Amino acid sequence: MSSSVVKPDGSREVIYESPAFQVGISDKLTVSHEQLSFGQKRMLSFIYYLETSAGPVIADELVNGMHHSWIGDCLSLLEKRGLQAFLTSQNPLLLDYLEFESAEEAQRAFVLCELDGDTFVWRQMSDDEARRFYLAYEVGVQHVGDILRTKGLW
Repeated sequence: MSSSVVKPDGSREVIYESPAFQVGISDKLTVSHEQLSFGQKRMLSFIYYLETSAGPVIADELVNGMHHSWIGDCLSLLEKRGLQAFLTSQNPLLLDYLEFESAEEAQRAFVLCELDGDTFVWRQMSDDEARRFYLAYEVGVQHVGDILRTKGLW
């Protein structure tokens, strides 16, 4: 249910009250949003966003609360849609689903955030950092998050 309010400047504000939805699992089973876990709600919201948006995807902590097996599904959905995506994460599981075919590809994929005094600085890997990262990645022994940490990039 929604209501509309006209503000003093003449603009209109729409207020949604208690939004609810149901998910049809089969012809005989419908599940209310109240029955879904936090991670299931996030996954459903992500899928809905992908289906209704044509622009780039910006997902902050996408995998927060999601079952680890869904991470690959999210990345596959992004790949199928061919949308540019900006994903942030403090969870190394997301990074382990990424694949790289060259140092240049790794260099384009990551934006590093560093603290310089009291200012955050955003940058891409240098050519040397990307080369060292990719050499370690090619060996296939360490997870992506571990490589970034051991190379001082995370």
